[in-house]
Amino acid sequence: MELRVDGWSVGARFSVSHFIPFHNKCGRLHGHTYAVGCVFKGDVSPEDDMVIDFISVKEVLRELCDELDHHVLVPTENANSTVDVDGDEVRVETHGKRYVFPREDVKLLPISATTAERLAEWFIDQMLDRIELPAGITRVELGIEEGQGQGAWTIRDFS
Repeated sequence: MELRVDGWSVGARFSVSHFIPFHNKCGRLHGHTYAVGCVFKGDVSPEDDMVIDFISVKEVLRELCDELDHHVLVPTENANSTVDVDGDEVRVETHGKRYVFPREDVKLLPISATTAERLAEWFIDQMLDRIELPAGITRVELGIEEGQGQGAWTIRDFS
């Protein structure tokens, strides 16, 4: 059985600015409104007749979206960039560019790039840390969409 949550439909969305250091066009500071969707696969629990409770899934997705919403996403693990947090500022140097942002406007992410692929990996790990999976769950899929029909999906399998 599958349980699906469509981020566009349930309000699991966030708007952010970012840049992809090594990309010709996307290396410039720009933004997107993203939606987060997920699929839970597994057995229906005989205790509550659910794969997983929709309410808890949507709460966690929205909470994570709210944490990112209206921030500049900065990857801290990019080998070709330096990120320095100094008091109320975040300074980023990458590929000959230098950015200075107010610290309160930045979300530092321990990923190599703020691509949809890396955001999906970060997001699924964060979600799985915050949600209690029922015993019958065998697979979780999570996607970050930069627009409807365009996104990256990642999978975690459980035995």
